[in-house]
Amino acid sequence: MWRALLLATVLPITACTAAPPASPERLAECNRLFVLWARYEQHWTFHHTGQRARAELALDDCQRGRYDRGIAELKRLLRRGGFAFAD
Repeated sequence: MWRALLLATVLPITACTAAPPASPERLAECNRLFVLWARYEQHWTFHHTGQRARAELALDDCQRGRYDRGIAELKRLLRRGGFAFAD
């Protein structure tokens, strides 16, 4: 009985732990793009375009190791705001 209780407690905890990012450089690039977007984007309170959610989800993608998807989305949002990137 106590083993089942222990497994029921430990398994969810180990399932929720995230692996560390595989690439600190790519995560730093993602963070830099997010900060750039947050600095120059229109005020979040007054303009509800959904871009804030997209930017936060892109940052979350990077934090979970999906760098290509997160960085691409942040660059797309920044390009929409008039920024240019050399790819």
